[in-house]
Amino acid sequence: MKDLQRLWTWLRRAAPRKYDLVRALLMATVAQLAGVALFVGALALLVVSAQRPELRAIGAFLVAIELVAFLRSPLRFAERLSTHRLGFAAVSHWRRWLMVTVGGWSYSRWQRYGAGDVLERSLTDTEELQDLWLRGVVPALSAVAVSAVGDAAIVLMPPRAHWWLVALGVALVQAVGVAALLGRIGAQVRADEQLRAARGDYVATLVGTGAAALEIESLGASDFLRGRDAAAVERLSRAEEHVRRVRRRDVAVVVVGPLAALAVVGAAHPHGASVWLIVAALVAMSSVDTLATVRAAVHTAVAVTGGAQRLDDLSDPRTTPTAPWPTDSTVSFQDVAVSTLAGASAPVSGVVAPGRRLGVRGPSGAGKSTLLRALAGLDDATGRIDVGPTPLVEIAEEQLRSHLVLVPSEPALVRGYVRDVVTMGSTGHDEVVAVLSRLGIDATLNQEWTELSRGERQRVAIARAGLRSPDVLLLDEPTSALGETETTVVLEYLSTLDASVIVASHDDRVLGWCDEVLDLSAPRG
Repeated sequence: MKDLQRLWTWLRRAAPRKYDLVRALLMATVAQLAGVALFVGALALLVVSAQRPELRAIGAFLVAIELVAFLRSPLRFAERLSTHRLGFAAVSHWRRWLMVTVGGWSYSRWQRYGAGDVLERSLTDTEELQDLWLRGVVPALSAVAVSAVGDAAIVLMPPRAHWWLVALGVALVQAVGVAALLGRIGAQVRADEQLRAARGDYVATLVGTGAAALEIESLGASDFLRGRDAAAVERLSRAEEHVRRVRRRDVAVVVVGPLAALAVVGAAHPHGASVWLIVAALVAMSSVDTLATVRAAVHTAVAVTGGAQRLDDLSDPRTTPTAPWPTDSTVSFQDVAVSTLAGASAPVSGVVAPGRRLGVRGPSGAGKSTLLRALAGLDDATGRIDVGPTPLVEIAEEQLRSHLVLVPSEPALVRGYVRDVVTMGSTGHDEVVAVLSRLGIDATLNQEWTELSRGERQRVAIARAGLRSPDVLLLDEPTSALGETETTVVLEYLSTLDASVIVASHDDRVLGWCDEVLDLSAPRG
């Protein structure tokens, strides 16, 4: 049930436009219906011609069969085009979902997932998930619809005969077969999970063995290597055999279903022309296509479950914050844990009223940058952080970034034309040159920056932040690459801003400029 719920969640999450879905289903159904009609009609024509060899008697049938045969190829093409368009729309939707999801990650989570190929694998998963619609839902639903049309034909086509009991029996057999295949999803998903785990263990064993192979061989322990590799291969082989065994049971449903439908036709048909008996039997036998299509759809759903599970691990159940920026911009934090050199955490607390300056002191690794990222809402943090009466986590992202700015210790995005680099996120073009000049950088709006020194990058980032007129400005080591004169210029510029300032620094001049200093190296209870 959990596996079905996951698939249903992903189907709803990436639901295409109703027009695209209806069009794809319609084209797939009509195309499959044409194939079944050609199969049944051609053999029925042979029976009719054998009983009534006059050309006039079979003319209408011949024309109908030829029309179906003529239209089958363009219908198939239209069906493929529609379903692939549906799959492309699904991939686009899932790609957008992935970008929005990972775009909201915290700094620490980015650090955790940045190692390895998790994000690259996630992009591949979004491509594979298109198969839920392309090779799963659309073919299965269209196959079931074609079977329903065939069952209806058994009832409606024969003149002066009541074949509803035959149609009901065939439909019941088909429904039982489809239900049996769908009921196998859970067992197949579990077998697939075991296979993926065994493959992961096998690869991990190969990597570990390869890294230590020379040392182990030199110690004369080659038997240990062979035994370890053999055990991993054995686990993988058992998992692969289990998957094959589970899938073979589905083959039995595909084989037994049409035979059971054919037995229903033979046991329950009323008296009538033999041609209608043959048509009913052929419709019953065409159940093999329906069940085979549903079986393939189930295998597709199982195959993409692994990708769905990985993408589920990336999602964040938290709701999107919507609160506006409060009129009171007092920043308060209570028992916020920051990393220390020992890897433990020490809670810190503080209050920064509007217009006040808080310095954060501490040795490298004491958690100064971690605290600033937490106060900026860019990293997960224990404890509580508020802006005025509003918790930081409840403030809408757009509102938060409009009123609170973090300048990191290593500013980025400083290449390009001055007007673009400095005004990013603001509209103060007229002030750019004056602000840069005040900070000791001579430039024109149309000048292109290709390589700036670290000190220049820091001052450009400070100018960019100041031009946005934030209520709260967070600075991480803003003067670490500046001399005494440049530091004085920066502090004079910051003093003109109508903003609360929280600055992490080792520089005594910067800390002396602050109204209060929080020392992360001091003991805290």
